[in-house]
Amino acid sequence: MDFTPTVTNPTAQTLVELLQRQAERLGDKVAFSFSYNGDDEGRSELTFRELDRRARAIAANLQRYDVAGERVLVLVRPGLDFIAGFFGCLYAGAVAVPVHQKLAPRLAVVVPDAQARFALTAAENREATRAAVAGIPGEPEQWFFTDAGADPATWVAPDIDTDSPAAIQYTSGSTRSPKGVLLTHRNILHNVDAIRQAWNGDEDARGVFWLPPHHDLGLIGGILSMVYIGASTALMSPTAFIKRPMRWLELVSAHRGVITAAPNFAYDRCVETSTPEERAALDLSCLTVAMNGAESVRATSLAAFADAFAPAGFQLSSCYPVYGLAEATLQVSAGCPTGTPGVRYLDRVALEQDRIVDVSPDDPAAATFVGCGQPRQADLAIVDPVTRKPCESDQIGEIWVAGPNVAQGYWQRPEETAQAFGAVLAEPGDPNRGPFLRTGDLGFLCAGEVFTTGRCKDLVEVDGHRYYPNDIEFTVQECDPVLVSGRGAVFATDAPPGGVEELVVVHEVDSARSAETDLNAVIEAIRLAVATHHGIAPDAIVLVYHVSLPTTSSGKIQRGQTKQHFLEGRLATISHWRTPTHELTQEELEAAAKIVSQLQSWGARQA
Repeated sequence: MDFTPTVTNPTAQTLVELLQRQAERLGDKVAFSFSYNGDDEGRSELTFRELDRRARAIAANLQRYDVAGERVLVLVRPGLDFIAGFFGCLYAGAVAVPVHQKLAPRLAVVVPDAQARFALTAAENREATRAAVAGIPGEPEQWFFTDAGADPATWVAPDIDTDSPAAIQYTSGSTRSPKGVLLTHRNILHNVDAIRQAWNGDEDARGVFWLPPHHDLGLIGGILSMVYIGASTALMSPTAFIKRPMRWLELVSAHRGVITAAPNFAYDRCVETSTPEERAALDLSCLTVAMNGAESVRATSLAAFADAFAPAGFQLSSCYPVYGLAEATLQVSAGCPTGTPGVRYLDRVALEQDRIVDVSPDDPAAATFVGCGQPRQADLAIVDPVTRKPCESDQIGEIWVAGPNVAQGYWQRPEETAQAFGAVLAEPGDPNRGPFLRTGDLGFLCAGEVFTTGRCKDLVEVDGHRYYPNDIEFTVQECDPVLVSGRGAVFATDAPPGGVEELVVVHEVDSARSAETDLNAVIEAIRLAVATHHGIAPDAIVLVYHVSLPTTSSGKIQRGQTKQHFLEGRLATISHWRTPTHELTQEELEAAAKIVSQLQSWGARQA
């Protein structure tokens, strides 16, 4: 199978050449504008020509220290300085390592792992940034500043090609510690072209994004893919979005944005925090591609958003679920053939056995899954993670991906790289297929679309039965409006000697509503809903303050960290419930033993 990318700039073999050619071709066209709140206050702009000039100036300064091939931490807050700094590293032939300078837990992992001798930051934040990494093993030796570049004319084009490393993109860390994914110029150019083909974008389109640029969706999807097509893009601060989500849609309306992207929770927050008057004041008829990715996509979220913002001209067909991961640069699949996302309703009992059985949407045992588009310029297989054999069409398996979008591996982790990036099918059929990237995601294919069902490592197992935590979390958040959408975690504790695992539900509550809500009644509703829809009773339910659960850099709840906080008693608890412990009497123990003996005798007769 041919995976040669179809690029709009066939002579651009690197991202450096790409920006140079766009600067020559588009000149004074605005490439990016940025304001903290997304409004006109303090808005600054950067044309394609200015971006190229600033990248040359920063690179010329870096080249004084021979950084070619070296890793450079890009410790710059979201905005135009970050974009100039990132390209400045590439122009110097260095390997950019983007990381947010304020995320202390992430810095404590990334800095020792990257072992970068050089760092780039903005002069105005130099003291705070250097203090943030001070004392961390592997902290940089030499610091550079985005606004202290050398003469652009002294820049020397680096000796790089399409297979040269361009960046180390760290994974979000939702299921484990973040790992550095090594991306080449080829990986990125291939993926941004696949993104362009997925929505057929061109330079007349306008993008609007609030995503963190140190995250793959923000960097590849919101910045580099826009440079690739030559579009003008308006950016705002992720923090400003969190404080008031409607700022994002107001910027889309004002900028006449054609494309945007965000995790599912962002669309929920816009529905939950907006008023009818605020919605009616918008004009979203321009927005034809609202990508939804980086976490599970909910059919109810798509429908609620489309319904809420229909008065503003938004259409359901503009909802654009996508699937991807850092190890595949970003995008794996996007865009469905029918124009609207496919939805499947599957039996939860069958899901435990990795089988696909359709049921009615109103069936209490129905689990809902949304299609995330077609694979784009990539070979995708659904594989049994144990036997490594391709699954049948009615089976759920691990998603494996091959193609030029797949990264080179994990930085300084040869064993994990071999396990994740070198997978070979036990029954390949076509000997030219692979090697594959094992994504760790479970899913299936239907009518050419990719459906994801959960993460292999996140599956909850209690007393021999398996459950999808994201499915239970969705059931929980639907129990009461006080439960914040997308802000919960479900996990199982380790089984004690002679016992079974315990199912734990943790969820954040809306601070504005919690005081006037009977939280005990909410807990009872959660117990009933989980038992009714999933056939299992929670052993513990903990309601916590909003924005208190640990999250990844893109805002996803970290189930593993939440579990650790629960075990250590560190959750910011508002209300909680736990199954009462009960010491069995001798008579109860003897009666239970008699019942077990009778069941064993019956089983032996049946055999």
